[in-house]
Amino acid sequence: MNIHINNTMLLLLLLFGFSASFAQNNKEIQAKIKITQADSFISIFPTAYNSSGTLQNNLSYSILALKKSATGTMSKNSQSGVFSLLPGETKTLSSQKVNIDENGSIQIYLFIRKDDKVIAKDTLHVGAIENKFKNTPLQETSFEIAGLIIENVLTKPGKDFYEFFSQINRSNGISYPFVIVINEKPSLGGRNSVIDILIDDVTIFKFNTQPKEEYLQMAAKQANKEIYTYYSKRKMLYKNEKLF
Repeated sequence: MNIHINNTMLLLLLLFGFSASFAQNNKEIQAKIKITQADSFISIFPTAYNSSGTLQNNLSYSILALKKSATGTMSKNSQSGVFSLLPGETKTLSSQKVNIDENGSIQIYLFIRKDDKVIAKDTLHVGAIENKFKNTPLQETSFEIAGLIIENVLTKPGKDFYEFFSQINRSNGISYPFVIVINEKPSLGGRNSVIDILIDDVTIFKFNTQPKEEYLQMAAKQANKEIYTYYSKRKMLYKNEKLF
């Protein structure tokens, strides 16, 4: 039994890395998705609570609502922003209203970051038939998220990279069982920008942009290569644990 546990821990560390695996545990900040329902409309209120006795700043949030209609059509709505929390403060970060079909469902994800590291998160599933709200850990088989790419790009090079990346991703013909997030932010020097690609809150590929298309195409190829490597390791881990 001890050998099995040690092997599992080793695989986890190799897959995610020490910093990525343990940087997300921050009990001082808590994330909570609150919702109300009126007829077929769901109002979504992402909230954050500071349980510490000190001011918490340099915080940011992102919330994603993935809606699946009765016919299987997918749509998404995302919001993001920056905020701070006073000691003991609870803050509603934003609000959005989503219409849900009679036989549809919505999966909602909330991530709170401090200095670009995820420190708190929450997931909520809304099923119209049962008319129930369930806070449960994300199960990939419970909602169709395969192949979804979320882009938060700001500049023309960022948009060009996203287009090159998407073309290669589609040509691969692989439906990855996870959400791929592409974030772009200004670089420290103020010139160009930095693109960060995340899966499962883990940075898979990161690079500084340049306006040259050839450079962006090479970066797109390398990013897709890194994602496939991550997918292969992840699949092997889940298979060994009988979870895949």
